[in-house]
Amino acid sequence: MDVMPILLWLQHHSILWMFAVFVLIVVVTFWPGRRRTFDQISRIPLEDDR
Repeated sequence: MDVMPILLWLQHHSILWMFAVFVLIVVVTFWPGRRRTFDQISRIPLEDDR
C-alpha cells in the first residue's frame, strides 16, 4: 500500500481540520451558558490591581 497519496491528502486538507478546531474552541468559549464563568475569569486581572 502506497502511503504517499494519503499523506499528501492530509497535508492539503489539514487547514480544514485546524479551522474546524478553532471554530469549536470559539463556540465552546462563547456558549451562552458559560457567560457567567467567562465574565468572572475575565475580571481576575482587574481585581488584582486593587
